[in-house]
Amino acid sequence: MNYYLYFLKGGPDGKLHLPKTYSPEYGQSYDDCNFDLALIRWGCETLLESAEILQISDPLAPKWKDVLENLVDFPENEEGFMIGKDQAYDRSHRHFSHLLMVYPLHLVHIDQPNGRERIQRSLNHWQSKKEYLMGYSYTGASSMAATLGEGNLALDYLKGLWGEFLRPNTLYVEDGPCIETPLSGAQSIHDMLLQSWGNKIRVFPAMPDVWADASFADLRTEGAFLVSAKREKGKTDFVKIKSLAGAPLIIAPGIKGKILTSGKRKFKMENIGEGLFSIDLKKNEEVILHTDQTKHFVLKPVSEKRRVGNYYGSKAMKKKMEYKGLE
Repeated sequence: MNYYLYFLKGGPDGKLHLPKTYSPEYGQSYDDCNFDLALIRWGCETLLESAEILQISDPLAPKWKDVLENLVDFPENEEGFMIGKDQAYDRSHRHFSHLLMVYPLHLVHIDQPNGRERIQRSLNHWQSKKEYLMGYSYTGASSMAATLGEGNLALDYLKGLWGEFLRPNTLYVEDGPCIETPLSGAQSIHDMLLQSWGNKIRVFPAMPDVWADASFADLRTEGAFLVSAKREKGKTDFVKIKSLAGAPLIIAPGIKGKILTSGKRKFKMENIGEGLFSIDLKKNEEVILHTDQTKHFVLKPVSEKRRVGNYYGSKAMKKKMEYKGLE
């Protein structure tokens, strides 16, 4: 992160600017490249937050604060976030390098004024130029849709990976088989099930209508929490949270109606609005949030009646698949 500090220069507008840097795979370098601006802003925020948590007095902290106060805004036009200053997103591009501030860094998000509209506009424009979109394009778009809380849209984008690019053995092919895009697809599913950006845990934040039943166990979130949850017939049944570090817990459990707590002691739970609750969970403690209709706290796999077979490692394909020199 501190490497970037050498390149920032003050401009006539009083803002800190970057000279020409490279937006990965877009072909050229540009002034005030959004890719690098996002990393700089996220890096300074993260260093300051880490120093506060660890109670470290870092001599560079004043510089990081100065950068956050004076760094130029992300270049943006009526179509959404640009590649850089004076360079719009004007041709198809498989990666979302210019959208890191949306995902995975969450510097621009739905809790901000106009955040939802800015994200949706940028996502729509990126996906409208389809010529060079690949599997990673659809997984990235799926996760961005999930941050908007749009479960059906997130699943539709993810189907772009399943339908065209993902192979029966779960690998992915462009010039050869690779694993990073399938892992990104797995993360897209995680983002539909659980999110934890902005110091808030969101349970089942972007569930497609067809995923009426779902469950997961011990997914790890920011703040060092382990979260498990169960959903039946489109409604969250219970959520279990364990704190590994004693960090403050703010959670949107997605439970409709009155929420009850169960655990080894009586927990103080405060409704802070917009579906969010603050709970006084201490290190190594565990609390379960549930409805008055919850019968048990048992997690089990969701049955899939449509499943017709497991093709992993089998000879299910009727013809040989050939990939540019690989068989």
